[in-house]
Amino acid sequence: MMRAAGNPFSFRKVPIRYRGANNPHACLMVLGMVACALLWAIPATAGPEIKPASYGYFDFPTCVRYALVHSESFVKNRLEIQIKSIDVKDAHADILPTITVLSRYYFARATGDITSNPVNVSLYMTNWNPYLALIKMKASSILVDGAKLTHLDKINQNVGEMAKLFYRIHILERLIRANKQIEALERDKVDYGKSRAEQGAIDPLELQIWQNKLKGQRIKVSELRNEIDEKVTQLKALMGYHPDFHLPLDTRDAANQVLSGFNGRYVTFADVQGANLGLKILAKNEQFQSNNVTAAYLALLPKPGLVLENINNQVDRTSGFNFGLGLDYTLWDGFTRVRDIRRQKMKAQQIKSERELLSQKLYGNFKQLRGNLTLSGEKESYNREQAKLAELSEEKAFISYKGGSLSYEEYVEKRIGKVEASLSVVSGSQDRVFSLIELATVAGGLNRYNARIRH
Repeated sequence: MMRAAGNPFSFRKVPIRYRGANNPHACLMVLGMVACALLWAIPATAGPEIKPASYGYFDFPTCVRYALVHSESFVKNRLEIQIKSIDVKDAHADILPTITVLSRYYFARATGDITSNPVNVSLYMTNWNPYLALIKMKASSILVDGAKLTHLDKINQNVGEMAKLFYRIHILERLIRANKQIEALERDKVDYGKSRAEQGAIDPLELQIWQNKLKGQRIKVSELRNEIDEKVTQLKALMGYHPDFHLPLDTRDAANQVLSGFNGRYVTFADVQGANLGLKILAKNEQFQSNNVTAAYLALLPKPGLVLENINNQVDRTSGFNFGLGLDYTLWDGFTRVRDIRRQKMKAQQIKSERELLSQKLYGNFKQLRGNLTLSGEKESYNREQAKLAELSEEKAFISYKGGSLSYEEYVEKRIGKVEASLSVVSGSQDRVFSLIELATVAGGLNRYNARIRH
């Protein structure tokens, strides 16, 4: 190739003749020189490329669906709802009087009994108070609603914890891959130092420092592996998954799997107050306590009485069937019922105060989460700029290394700095995602914003 006249950037083809073209040894020498030139042009690598782990079929929505069926805490809450539903049926049954049949066969009778028949059958009505039965029916229905809300709140809390664990596992996988790259670079530097030490061109102390850094990097990778095993175990526990079975997770695009595009920018505190399940549970408790206050007032009213009995073959009584209606009223009980009214009212005030305190706490958490989101966004932008600068610095170091003005170990340090800057970008995204998960949890749960995990 020769440069065309008049244009320094244009070239024209010129045939090149080589006298040893028919000589096979000469051809091999030329090919060897070309291969060496190509190898020189290729940047030094950090060992074999780290391939991503194989992905399974347990993405985050699948983990949630599995937990809804197999998690023991969810099963416990569902049983609690069923128990409360049975209490509602019992309350409906109390609206009717309880009828008791008493039967006796007397082997010995009193002296005054002149009846010769030893068999006695009686019919009685007990435990009938329609006022309290109606109050109990309403209270039982409120408790069922509260149990359902508690179940949903438990699901939302567990899903939020699962989301954090799932995303943390995703971050740890990326950190392990990046730290393995740093480990490979440190190993290359140690190998280079050993070859230089054999030539006496490097201080042995410096080589020991490099070897110790390689050892520290291997320990860091082992720590990350131990942490990922711990997080997977915790995730299995929340899912109700057997701890000894392998859990094939698919953590690709983990942020979108968890958040489904939720950014929290348009969530207001009014949305939090209207959707927070903790506030809804306290509102149900307040309603239940108001029902108790009404029941305390009803205790002051006379209790209706219904007489329904069949007396047969009893000593000191006339045999026959008795039926009657009346009122039962306690004239003196030491003002116990009056004090109970005050007690129930004070309990209602306690629950109201508890709801106000929770609302204030939620407002503080809401403000803190919004501040964390703003700060984490700035940190992510800073980390990305640092990673970009580290990449430019590594490219500049590569040129200096090829030009001979930079040593190999200094160039490797620049490459390590580039990988470490990328680690900061990976770790920095965790704070933002965790804040979004917490914001969605207090605002009614992730299922309100992620259609794939609705329950």
